[in-house]
Amino acid sequence: MRRAQKNALAAVSERTLYDIRKITGIIESVGLKPEKLLQSYKPEFYSTGGPYISGGKDKGVLEDDDAVLEQHLTHWEDLNKLMRSVPLIAPIDHYNLSSKFGRRCDPLNKKWAQHQGLDLAARPRTTIFAPVDGKVTFAGWKGRYGRVIEVDHGFGIVTRYGHLRRISVKRGKQVKIGDKIGELGSSDRSTGPHAHYEIRVNKKPVDPLNFIKAGKDVFKG
Repeated sequence: MRRAQKNALAAVSERTLYDIRKITGIIESVGLKPEKLLQSYKPEFYSTGGPYISGGKDKGVLEDDDAVLEQHLTHWEDLNKLMRSVPLIAPIDHYNLSSKFGRRCDPLNKKWAQHQGLDLAARPRTTIFAPVDGKVTFAGWKGRYGRVIEVDHGFGIVTRYGHLRRISVKRGKQVKIGDKIGELGSSDRSTGPHAHYEIRVNKKPVDPLNFIKAGKDVFKG
């Protein structure tokens, strides 16, 4: 019975480690560092670099015992929480990518500048939906962005939607993936109907296209 229990623990631990590596690979593919995000989320558990995860073909465990398995399961659960905070789909069903993330020639003043998001062009009043669960932290007018919604998804991940025609949520509202949060428009500094879509991680803008491309691979599989 002891041997059977040990084999069962080893099998569960190996499966958990497989899932950990898979989820870690997805998160890293969008340019994020899961170990840093987890450390800020649960510093008491990850302050020493997190649990041991082997990169080789071995079992990847120190010992097949309850303590190690519990450590792996905790890491697996935390990674799943992080994964549920990563926006892997676009906030619009059908769109044309009219401007990418990065350095570009500004369409209004014709000067080179850093574009901190994606411009997703579509028909006016097209539904903008939450690409992942979160809490609305801003809903209103914000300078050159026009009508803006910002949603906090946890782990320092925030999405921003600008130039909207209409805002359908209020600050403090909890939203689920797929919930309508607004309508596409062309408010304030805009050359036509589109949604300016940003993803910020710990207040730093990152390229949303990496997330959308990774999501296509994930949901395809």
